Amino acid sequence: MKLVLHILIITIIFPLFASAQEIKDNSKYLFEEFQDAYIYYKDGRVFAVPVNFDLEKGIYVFIDNATKEVNEFTDPDMVVSMHVGDRIFMMSKGKATEVIQAEPKFHVFYTAQKKKAPSGISYGGTSETASVDSYKGLAGKGLISGIQSDNRIVADVSKSYEVRIGRRDRSFYNQRSFVRLFPKNKRDTINTYIEEKKVDFNSSEQVLELYQFATEL
Repeated sequence: MKLVLHILIITIIFPLFASAQEIKDNSKYLFEEFQDAYIYYKDGRVFAVPVNFDLEKGIYVFIDNATKEVNEFTDPDMVVSMHVGDRIFMMSKGKATEVIQAEPKFHVFYTAQKKKAPSGISYGGTSETASVDSYKGLAGKGLISGIQSDNRIVADVSKSYEVRIGRRDRSFYNQRSFVRLFPKNKRDTINTYIEEKKVDFNSSEQVLELYQFATEL
């Protein structure tokens, strides 16, 4: 009897745990929590506020220190950079842009990969993804719901890169697109390096090392 009861409890709890894990993984933000940051403006102003990147909306947002509400930047074109600890981000729309190296240029773009929301999640729900209490009072700014109007949620975050090669800025996201940026007489050497080092294109550090190797050939 005890064994049957034990199995029954596991059967009930495990689906709930799995569901909670899925909702947690499908976060709409780049950072798990808002990060303290210094925001530098072109006119010399500097603000200290908690920031994050809303992957669903494709915009940077911050928590107003006075109201404690989540807001989007009203004058993003005036922002020079955002310093989050020892990381530097640039203002951009549609994707988060991190400056890994200024010279020569090496930037990382973070872009949301979306999927249709599970049928159990809908507007007015109580899940972490479907309802965000801190968004109350922001009607009209497009930040009330954790789910977009097409009922899609963030499934994953992909990385792509922009680098300076010669005098041109070039973009890539995997081995093939990276190798094609270089002359044909260098491609075999670059491919060999990638295979031997087992370069993971989701690792900014490994890709930076690859970029430095390739540009020195």
